[in-house]
Amino acid sequence: MTVQVTNAQRQCRVATTTVARLARCTVQQLGIRVPGLLVITFLDARRLRRLNQQFLRQDRPTDVLSFRYDGEPIVGEVLIAPSAARRYAHTHRVSYQQELLRYVVHGILHWTGLDDKSQAQRRRMRKKEDDLLWVCRERRAADGAGRGSALSERRRTVGQGMTGPARSIRW
Repeated sequence: MTVQVTNAQRQCRVATTTVARLARCTVQQLGIRVPGLLVITFLDARRLRRLNQQFLRQDRPTDVLSFRYDGEPIVGEVLIAPSAARRYAHTHRVSYQQELLRYVVHGILHWTGLDDKSQAQRRRMRKKEDDLLWVCRERRAADGAGRGSALSERRRTVGQGMTGPARSIRW
């Protein structure tokens, strides 16, 4: 699968290379081997709200929308409002970059069919996000520093309900 990242908004800075690297790692860790293109697009909040109303009939702001399509060349889209990530990060005192990357993983998990409507589903989603962010961060560090022995154990268990660390994940 190929991942394409586009920043179609100007309110917030988006490190598209880092996003693409994380998205590719997430897809690989989830074992997704679908041919085609996964498009990740960053939009302004107003436009994402209009799309939420148009396609999901929910006239309210949202931070992430995911669409799955049958067949090639485009198999899915993840639409993200970086301003929502920036607002959340400021309110909860986490880094904007960290929160934006979480939104990327969150959108990909929605694209795979994972839902977060109930409290139990939200807990499961958050745990998967933590695990994937941790593994992809460690893999990035290992690729750059030649490490990875502890990483390989973590990598093997990401999809098997492993408990993630309760700490900030920095990129």
